[in-house]
Amino acid sequence: MPEDAELVEARFSGGPLLTLLVDNLQGPVDHEFTGRIAGVVSPVLEDEGYEGMIEVSSPGIERPLTRPAHFERFTGHEAKVRTARAVDEAGGRRNFTGVIAGAGAEGFTLKLEEDGREVAIGYADVTRAVLKEDVNK
Repeated sequence: MPEDAELVEARFSGGPLLTLLVDNLQGPVDHEFTGRIAGVVSPVLEDEGYEGMIEVSSPGIERPLTRPAHFERFTGHEAKVRTARAVDEAGGRRNFTGVIAGAGAEGFTLKLEEDGREVAIGYADVTRAVLKEDVNK
């Protein structure tokens, strides 16, 4: 992966279609950027024996948060988070919406949308987390 690119998520979408969500750390994720990434990644995957189709795309507005660095980078942004187990300090809930108040090595703090309470969530407990950006801002 080029230095200006970050792989956010890789997933198989409908059969042999491999979807790569990439972010451009130095500019927009446009057609030129995704084409350049596809040109770098395709030969490597072919060398490894992958024969399916590849789609390179922007992470989009609801950008997945897949590693601790993402939570650090997007501190102060609103996110939707689902956990594998109920979080006791949040009344046994598994689904949350709030602002990422801080992030550390083991987890992050989410300031809940509905009441402003802060809940600590470990990265190991997260099954899905995405930014929840307001396009009307």
